[in-house]
Amino acid sequence: MKKKKRTSPRVFRVRRSFKKEFKRQLRFAITAAIGFTIAFSWRNAVYNASYSIVDKFASAASSALSEAYTAIFITLAGVAVIFLTSKILRDRK
Repeated sequence: MKKKKRTSPRVFRVRRSFKKEFKRQLRFAITAAIGFTIAFSWRNAVYNASYSIVDKFASAASSALSEAYTAIFITLAGVAVIFLTSKILRDRK
């Protein structure tokens, strides 16, 4: 008589593997999205700061400082979200 192969354990392994990979890709996507947000905020801050330097500290200087504070806040908030996301979605062994 031929013995039947058990497929159940393999299905569970594939399921665990899929979950692990899905979490890894989700963590990467969230990190990339936040990274792009941070980069975009700094792009605006650098542009406004260099514009104010070229404009010889005209009235746009306070606007540039405000942009820098906004970029610092967005960066710190983004790093906090990345840190929390990586802690929540980390691979558990």
